[in-house]
Amino acid sequence: MDDHEQVTDRFQGVKLWWSSNNKVSPAPSFSFYPASNDKRYYKLTFHMRYRDLVTSSYLNHVMEEGKAVGARNRRRKLHTNNPKSVWSHVVFEHPATFQTLAMEPEKKEEIMDDLFNFSKSKDYYKKIGKAWKRGYLLYGPPGTGKSSMIAAMANLLDYDIYDLELTSVKDNMELRRLLIETRSKSIIVIEDIDCSLDLTGQRKKKSKEDKEKNEDEGGPAAAVKEEEEKSTESKVTLSGLLNFIDGLWSACGGERLIVFTTNYVDQLDPALIRRGRMDKHIEMSYCCYQGFKRI
Repeated sequence: MDDHEQVTDRFQGVKLWWSSNNKVSPAPSFSFYPASNDKRYYKLTFHMRYRDLVTSSYLNHVMEEGKAVGARNRRRKLHTNNPKSVWSHVVFEHPATFQTLAMEPEKKEEIMDDLFNFSKSKDYYKKIGKAWKRGYLLYGPPGTGKSSMIAAMANLLDYDIYDLELTSVKDNMELRRLLIETRSKSIIVIEDIDCSLDLTGQRKKKSKEDKEKNEDEGGPAAAVKEEEEKSTESKVTLSGLLNFIDGLWSACGGERLIVFTTNYVDQLDPALIRRGRMDKHIEMSYCCYQGFKRI
């Protein structure tokens, strides 16, 4: 609305008038770059006998409609964390949808129904005393459409995506802080989790073998180099990641999907992908062309 413009509205048969106004403060400013002293505000006019209706119902209706319009018009974002462990984003405009995914129709319908049920289950999660979140594990060979599936999920539910790069997270505390800074109606993604960190329980064994090898090959110089690499590598632990998924801090916010992708599901720690953490396991495989003819 422009300044001094008036708009008429009707609610339950009652006529109301909104007007936009601009008030200029006469207070002087001594800055070379003075801040604007203009104050814009809206004025609502109605008959006095409708006061209870306006205060109890109409204003709440206006606020809810405003939120709905904002949600419809918002531009979805693709977030990623940088080495300083803060989120940056770009506009998310991936074209993948469930209609474009090459997958069995029955399997697509099952996944879509599961997503829709989750997005409408706020009262159910509150009733059973669980955080409003759901875990998905996408596994299969490279090039089978795991990333496209994530984009299709975001486009279906109109969710933002937080693409979490674990190797850029210094420790468990920073991982927790990144989680707190995510918003509702979002998908938190860790792609190729089998490559992001050593979560197979073999880290100590591997470190010992590397140390012995360095001592045999390079002596003190190799040992110094190894220590420098250790100081820069991520110290996120399996325990910290499990708390990230379903610990106390995971309940800060709601309506979140947590998606892991992996090429080698057998190499992951069973505690990481058990049911209850990764609620739904989806195998992504190569398309079968049986029954098609080459033209």
